[in-house]
Amino acid sequence: MKKVIMKISITHFTWIIVAILLSPIISSCSQERQGNYTLTNTGSIAFKLDSDTKNDMFSYCLYEDSDKTYFTFQNRNSNDILFYDTDDQELKFKISPFIEGNNGVGLISGYYIHNLDSIYLTNMDIKEMSLINRNCIVLDKYSYEYDKDSTGLSLFYISGALHKPAQQIGRKLYLYSGPNRYVEKDPVSIIFNMDTHEFQSLPFYYPNYPGSDIKLKKYGLEDTFSRCFDGSQFIYSFYYDENIYVADPSHKTIQKIKIKSQYFNKVQLPDELKAQAEDFCVNAWYGNLLFDPYRNVYYRIAYPPATSLRKDIRPMELYQYGRKNFSIIILDKDFNILGETLFPDYTYNSWIIFVGKDGLYISDSHYLNPDFSDDVLSFQKFELKAFQ
Repeated sequence: MKKVIMKISITHFTWIIVAILLSPIISSCSQERQGNYTLTNTGSIAFKLDSDTKNDMFSYCLYEDSDKTYFTFQNRNSNDILFYDTDDQELKFKISPFIEGNNGVGLISGYYIHNLDSIYLTNMDIKEMSLINRNCIVLDKYSYEYDKDSTGLSLFYISGALHKPAQQIGRKLYLYSGPNRYVEKDPVSIIFNMDTHEFQSLPFYYPNYPGSDIKLKKYGLEDTFSRCFDGSQFIYSFYYDENIYVADPSHKTIQKIKIKSQYFNKVQLPDELKAQAEDFCVNAWYGNLLFDPYRNVYYRIAYPPATSLRKDIRPMELYQYGRKNFSIIILDKDFNILGETLFPDYTYNSWIIFVGKDGLYISDSHYLNPDFSDDVLSFQKFELKAFQ
């Protein structure tokens, strides 16, 4: 059977901007240390892009087919899903879902590749998920206004930059539901039954955070979270919360674990009603959480407070490319901190990261990186190393 190595995809760029306002490693790492492990730069790869494709995409995933591994991503300016061979970094083919017509799926924002003849797409504008084959023929469409118990569901995307991959367990596809700030218990995750085509919300609700009791929020920071699956349990990282949440697949059992960065004492979310764009580039908070099945560790991104920004910077453009800098907290299988690596300023795009068999790949296509080129999407490879 064809195997999906990693399934990630992302929300539409415009939505991210709303949610945000809403809501090299260098050869030598920081000398500040926590634990015994660090991430060390050991190589690089680069994918050549055509003039119509940008290197700040938000929907991407690794996919394996016939013993070949592809890095795939959606061109954020179109419905094109591009498939690059990770061995030679060459473009092999595209799948381009139709926007209109008998096989139209509208503008998509995210995808899940079950196999090349079973690709699930999330719609940017309406509560509908489509199923297509490699020839872009629509096999079915599924509305999710409500789940099977009449619980209202919110618009969602299968996302990569905000790391909310669809996760298949048997014939169940684990997705998420965007937050509805006007209800008391707001489900975070949902299941799509691939046989009955029913949606079912799960009994895990958005945690409270300072100010979350104010319902008339401007931005909706509840939706800024990340989720990974380690083969037996789901782990959630909310950007405004120092804790992570570990859930069994039924989500009836939730374990709350404090995972703090050594580079700041507390999350500093901006006041949603008074926030300026710069606040989302300088305030401390947490980011995506990824599981590495090859080394059996987790990586949690953290954003230390930025005391100053370059005067020529447009804040939301900087946010789009991963802020000024970030760190990665390394956790073992029991969520003990093994180490934390701080990355250099204006060098890496923290939104574009994937786990490979031979290491963690972090994009250095940051627009303020002196080596930046919009003709390539480049990555540096990092390996987990113990301090000497």
